[in-house]
Amino acid sequence: MAIDHFGITEPGESWKAIEDGTIAFDGKLPINPSGGLIGAGHPVGATGVRQLLDAHRQVVGSAGAYQVAGARRVATLNLGGSGTTSACFVVGSAS
Repeated sequence: MAIDHFGITEPGESWKAIEDGTIAFDGKLPINPSGGLIGAGHPVGATGVRQLLDAHRQVVGSAGAYQVAGARRVATLNLGGSGTTSACFVVGSAS
């Protein structure tokens, strides 16, 4: 759903971004290079904070083993509760 809503694919075609590698770690638009929130143990109540920490680490170049080369802007999307609460941030670096 997020792949479609970020405009990476047309609605209902997110599978294409998975199969063609667009969202892979070394793809054009990597998604969840750290493994995502579930990969971090899904810290309920702190997921948005974790996303922003990961975004910050990417844009300052301190993400370690999951650093995306050249990352200057990161978008986050967090859906919560019953799926009706959402928050989106864009974190960037001027350098």
